[in-house]
Amino acid sequence: MDQLLPGLGQGKSSKEEQVSPHKISLIVLIHEYCMLRKPVTTQSVFSDNDSDTEVKFSEREKRDFMVTILQLLQSSDLTLKELCIKIRDKMKTELYVLFLKKLQEFVGEGVGAMKDYVQNVMRDYFQNNSGVERTSVLGLFIRRMVLAFEKLSFTQVTDLYRKFERYYVAGVEQDEGQSLAGSLTDSAMSLSGIRFSRGRSLDPFQLAADRKLGEEVRGVNSQRQAEYFIQQQVFLLQHNPKEALPPADLQEKILEMLEANPELAEAHFLSYLNSLRVKEYCTAVHNLFHYFDRKTIFTLNKGQVQVKGQKEGEVHRRYAALNLAALHYRFGHKEEALAPLQEAIGMAQDANDNVCLQHALGWLHRLSEQGTAQTENLLERAVAKSSELMLPNLMSIGVQACARHNAFSAAKPCQVFEYLQKSDMLNCQHSQSGFMCTSFANKAALWHMYGKRECTSMLSQMILHLDTTEHSVYYNGESVCIAMCNLARIHAQMGQYNFALDIINCAKKRFPKKQAYSEIWMQTEQEVLFERTILNRKFGVAELAVLNLKAFNPLESQLRHAILCKEKGDITPALTELHKLLETCQVDKGDHSVTADFKCRVYLELGSLYRQTGNASSAQSYILESMTLAKTHHLEYMTALGAVQLASVQLMMQLPHQALTMLYQYMLSLQAHGTVYDQANYLMCYVKCKVAIATRQAGDKKREGLLSCVNSLNRVTELYQNCEAFLHVKNPVYLQARLYHELGFTTERNRCSHQYRQIDQQYPTLSHISVNVI
Repeated sequence: MDQLLPGLGQGKSSKEEQVSPHKISLIVLIHEYCMLRKPVTTQSVFSDNDSDTEVKFSEREKRDFMVTILQLLQSSDLTLKELCIKIRDKMKTELYVLFLKKLQEFVGEGVGAMKDYVQNVMRDYFQNNSGVERTSVLGLFIRRMVLAFEKLSFTQVTDLYRKFERYYVAGVEQDEGQSLAGSLTDSAMSLSGIRFSRGRSLDPFQLAADRKLGEEVRGVNSQRQAEYFIQQQVFLLQHNPKEALPPADLQEKILEMLEANPELAEAHFLSYLNSLRVKEYCTAVHNLFHYFDRKTIFTLNKGQVQVKGQKEGEVHRRYAALNLAALHYRFGHKEEALAPLQEAIGMAQDANDNVCLQHALGWLHRLSEQGTAQTENLLERAVAKSSELMLPNLMSIGVQACARHNAFSAAKPCQVFEYLQKSDMLNCQHSQSGFMCTSFANKAALWHMYGKRECTSMLSQMILHLDTTEHSVYYNGESVCIAMCNLARIHAQMGQYNFALDIINCAKKRFPKKQAYSEIWMQTEQEVLFERTILNRKFGVAELAVLNLKAFNPLESQLRHAILCKEKGDITPALTELHKLLETCQVDKGDHSVTADFKCRVYLELGSLYRQTGNASSAQSYILESMTLAKTHHLEYMTALGAVQLASVQLMMQLPHQALTMLYQYMLSLQAHGTVYDQANYLMCYVKCKVAIATRQAGDKKREGLLSCVNSLNRVTELYQNCEAFLHVKNPVYLQARLYHELGFTTERNRCSHQYRQIDQQYPTLSHISVNVI
């Protein structure tokens, strides 16, 4: 995320610790663990006799206990049921049973038992060797809780006991009458029946009320826990949003934190990030204002109104404006983003805050017109100043932005990738896994633009295999979703549509709907469906895919709608759509700016449409425009596709030798990196040129040439079948039947004729444009 949160969790003194039923349970768990490790005479939980017992804990069990306790100390308060679920499989049975038995004694014997137990813990902690170091995490926790308990009045102790009673009863009330002890053996203590020393029984209405009251003890009770929770969730939202709490649950937790700690401003920023996650604009703005309002509040001091930390307040105002600009940019409000950005720049200049200025410079580049000399100047200044100020994250982003700018400005690929190499070095030096994945995603996109499909596949797989763990959490950001979608597209281009949809389904699980980055795989899914259905002539599904695609990329949807009209034989609508797109491409300013490869695709579709309608001269002009633009921007694959179409036009003009020479020139590029469909079109055009040349010869040379073409047509048929372009299969089958007839192979001719008739019955040719296609 590109948001800035200055001073999260800093500059605030924690509130005094409050004793809660959950923390009493943790004290019991820690104390019983220490007692079990000491060789003392205790009463076995599985026997009625006294015996000298010492429970042995393995190193793994000790480590699991310590890790579990640390997590429980740092997390929010839990209900007893949730606590037992967390510890049941990670604790020894003896410890788990003793823990539950002690909690039952508190409820059964009254407030005195709880008070005596805390006093025993205090005596063991302060006087005896309890097995806990006083300066350790557990030791400091016990000290805080014991001292807080000692400060409670008698009334407060009684209220705490009643809360504990409700906490315990709510935990015992489980479905189907199961007890907290779960699947303990029959010889272990059973907690299914609760007996109270005062003989009190609870009726169903009272039990329901207690269950409701037991839920009240949940939530973040201290500011220390709240700050840890916020830091944890902010990290997960930036590093792996799927591992964070679901949006609804997280918002509920935030409300609980604000109810316990109304002055906790960071909770509003967490709510702001949660709103961005689900693209909730109004709530995001509301929470952002709340956060920075609380960071710059006025306080009363000796009866006078004074600014609380004038310098700190100015810092927060600068970053408030910067975050507001980022928020507007995220929702596509570029003009609205410029006003707060300029305000942030002005305040940062007044305060000589170079770090804030560098962040603002990065956003200014995004909001400026792309591809201009002014934008290039901004990027160079941003990179140089970030290097001077030792800001590796901003420098890495700036370098990648410069490489992208140079690529779109027709710089040589070697220079572009050499620039990206600097970003990789920075990311490795400073262990910036997120920026490392972003760099690889940029490289994959550039290789795709240059027409190197295998390089795109390799870099996408590198993203997925990269070790990006931080605090045992894998990075799961935008670049990961892009890498998965790249692989899905590549599988679809190979004709492996089921594998492509499987990868997209995997992306759905990692990036759920209505959350961050889900629109990436949604767009890819519609593109794959369109490519598949447009080839197998399921125009209804293709039309629905075009309609769905419009929500993510209107220009891409418009281009594919033109392709759909062309395939259906609707020449006039297709021609109108393509000319509108061409006008949009020629504007090339601001939000209407499109990339060079998209322009080339529009030119190629126009050339294909004119070629299929028999207008060779118009087709040739658009194809040459595409090839010129592609060569200028080093788009090798687009150049190769234009060469295939130009060869088809030359073949229509009875120039097979010139067409064959053109095809030879781009053979390697198409065969190594081309899609299955493009490879089939290339080979089909190649065979037609060979046939046209062979028919002009005589004798054995003609026969040899035709025989070689027959064998090549088998490969063309296989490629068309792999990508489900069944209508196009008729073309090589028909040509093969004609060649067999010319060569005198009657049986093979009849077989091809029968195959053609079966395909034609399933996929009939209904328009003249389809005749020209095949």
